[in-house]
Amino acid sequence: MEKLTLVAASRDTETKLSTIRASKKVPAVVYGHNVTSQAITVGASELLKIFRKSGKTHIVELTLEGKKQDVLIHEVQRAPVSGDFLHVDFFAVSATEKIHVQIPVHLTGTSPAQLQGGLIEQNMHIVEVKCLPKHLVDAFEADLSKLENLGDIIHVKDLGIDTTKFDILSDLDGSIVSIHLPKGVSEEDEVSVSAAEVPSVQDEKKADKETKSL
Repeated sequence: MEKLTLVAASRDTETKLSTIRASKKVPAVVYGHNVTSQAITVGASELLKIFRKSGKTHIVELTLEGKKQDVLIHEVQRAPVSGDFLHVDFFAVSATEKIHVQIPVHLTGTSPAQLQGGLIEQNMHIVEVKCLPKHLVDAFEADLSKLENLGDIIHVKDLGIDTTKFDILSDLDGSIVSIHLPKGVSEEDEVSVSAAEVPSVQDEKKADKETKSL
């Protein structure tokens, strides 16, 4: 994983949060493994750049008063209209202790069943796991080429997650993604349409006879 770094500064809890935000800073708190909860601030633009890459599953090296600490962005509060950061919780992690995280699932490839008119439906967007920080990944991938026929499903257990590194907390039989016909269309309808598009032997003979008579 790409190394991400962010510089923080201690925050006086007496300072109004509106004043902090007006100075292009984001009020935050860092807590977790062997870390006393501490009020801090981080640059708004720097945080935005980091969050776009990290989400909540990428380790960020937070520098505070000259000390470095690996953290995860745990909770984020954003303004509903502007999307500006209002507050962030950073969770300090230990290299030797497993952490509980939700890792996104990204879809890759193309399903052969899409050629039959099938629609892809992603039913689960994250998988919950516990793992050591060094084993964190940005996402798990679901290969759509495994959906060969209408009605096929890719389950959590089909993602090929390395269970020597990850304790999977989500239901192994949970449906990640499936493929089916659009609502209101049955497989019989598809067969009927396909058959109508294929000329019969009699039609071909008739067309050949008409061509020769010209």
